[in-house]
Amino acid sequence: MGKKFKLIKLSLIGTRKNYEVIFKDGLNYISGPTSTGKTLILEMINYALGSEKHKSYIELGQSCTFVKLEIEIKDLKYIIKRKLFEFNEPVAVFAWDLESNKFKYLDRFDIDIPSNPKSLTFFLLEKLDLSNIKVAKQDFSFRDLFKYSYLKQTEIDNENIMGEKNWQTSIKRKPTFEIIFNIYDELLAGLKASLKVKNDELKESQTKVNSINEFLQRSEMMDFKTYLNKRSDVDKSIIEKQKELYDIKITGNIKEESTLELQNKILKLKNQCEKLGRNIIEQTQYVNKLILLKNQYISEISKIDFIVEGYHALNRFDYVICPSCLQSIDIDVSSNKCNLCGKEKIEPEIEEILSLKHDKKTLIKKNKELGDYIQNEELNLELMMKECSDLKNDLFNSEKELLHLHKHYINPLMERIEQLNYEIGEANRIITELESNHKMLIELDRIKTLCKDKEKSVEDLKDKIRNTESTVTDKEDVIKNLSEQLTKNLIAFDFPKLENSYIDGKTYLPHVRERLYSELGSLAGVTLITMAYYLAIAICANQETFNHLGLIIIDSPRKNLGADSKEKTFKDEEIFNSIVSFLIEVDKEYRTDIQFVVVNNGYPIFLNKNDIIKEFDGDGRKGLPYGMIDDIQG
Repeated sequence: MGKKFKLIKLSLIGTRKNYEVIFKDGLNYISGPTSTGKTLILEMINYALGSEKHKSYIELGQSCTFVKLEIEIKDLKYIIKRKLFEFNEPVAVFAWDLESNKFKYLDRFDIDIPSNPKSLTFFLLEKLDLSNIKVAKQDFSFRDLFKYSYLKQTEIDNENIMGEKNWQTSIKRKPTFEIIFNIYDELLAGLKASLKVKNDELKESQTKVNSINEFLQRSEMMDFKTYLNKRSDVDKSIIEKQKELYDIKITGNIKEESTLELQNKILKLKNQCEKLGRNIIEQTQYVNKLILLKNQYISEISKIDFIVEGYHALNRFDYVICPSCLQSIDIDVSSNKCNLCGKEKIEPEIEEILSLKHDKKTLIKKNKELGDYIQNEELNLELMMKECSDLKNDLFNSEKELLHLHKHYINPLMERIEQLNYEIGEANRIITELESNHKMLIELDRIKTLCKDKEKSVEDLKDKIRNTESTVTDKEDVIKNLSEQLTKNLIAFDFPKLENSYIDGKTYLPHVRERLYSELGSLAGVTLITMAYYLAIAICANQETFNHLGLIIIDSPRKNLGADSKEKTFKDEEIFNSIVSFLIEVDKEYRTDIQFVVVNNGYPIFLNKNDIIKEFDGDGRKGLPYGMIDDIQG
């Protein structure tokens, strides 16, 4: 079975150069010290796939403007292009065209809820045959499904795997699990409703295609080949006629002094066009630099918010139970001392907070003023481009006038010159019509691509409905297989004192030692169980009728493990090595079906170098790049 969803290439579009990560089938390992951009890679994948926002990375704001993610969904390739730091801007999607062997613009999609058919999440779900499905009286989202593929560094040990402790985030957790394993009661009804919507959309697109086709048929231009042939013929005709006019000028003893003024004007216009072209390039670079500065302002505002919040948040923690021995702590309510260490709690300085808030207010004002200034500069750029276009038109008209003046002094050849000028003008009119039709061809091509996409989506959805109707998935079998795989994973991880591990049939959450994973009192244990849980779901859902993406992204699997672990039973470095060994074995078995992306600081010596797709050294002295953005200018 081929992958449902596959990462191909991530590109950060920079002002100096582009920064790329190319993914392969199976295991993709990314290694490097702290602050080298490892997690940035994963966050940019998440952002391109519809996350509301990304962190305000300083290097990112100074160097990049867009992120591009090339993906493959059921053997069809797409590129998602999204602007950085502008979280509400729509994304552009390009689809691979087999005939032209290149990506073509498909459409723009909003970062919005899936009920919006022009949203990115709706587009992605449509390609996966899961659009228009309701769960817990809400629209099922691609983000709900992606949670089972992306294990963040901050979530790998947070004792709240899928947000099950908060009803707002938990309400869609169980239905999503059931959709993945095809045991959701309302899945079939949702698929049939989606089929009706897709058929209506397909008919609408086909109507548009027919209308444009009829117009182009009347214009006797049905494809790009016809356009190119006609354009080539007209251009060739113009060149021949202009050459004939030039020959007449050379042999006709034209009085050059009568046209000297106009020739000087033409030369001046050409110089002005050239100078304005350079100014346009400089203005474009200037606007890009202003955008990067605006990104830095946004980053600084986020940083101040974090600091102010930290002042208050750090004083909120009152421990009732000792995290080391799990015994109760005597609390002196009247005291302002820490329950653990007995030291006085430090109250934040009011003046310092006020100063930070004042700085934030100033930055917000500067950010707004800079945004207005950027708009003005972009307007100036548009005016410069318009001025350049006007100069070129003036140049064209002056050159035409020069030709007319030439014919005035060649009386014997006047009739021929007039005829040539008329034919050249007629040819230019034909070119204008051809360009207009060319734009319609481009739009027709885009709508045809959408139609093909929708036709395939309809056929895939029909197949999915037939498979869902003919396949009966037993929930107990799913839970049993998951429990067995979870245990197998934990054994491979060398989980200490492992016993009675299973997936609960009601909550769909992992239990170990007869306790819910979050009640073990061990963050290292939670880290191992969380990874084993995600991997178990991906492996067991590796069937054609199931709906897992076939993608697992894990950030920092070594967290709380190895020599730095605070828990003695998890200090063995072999535990981390066992995790990597297990991933290597799973990769061998499921390479064509499941894609793994793992980010960590370091790797065991037995890991195959071919599986390391990116490695950073933090200083650039070991023949490796410093980090993801490796050319920061000091």
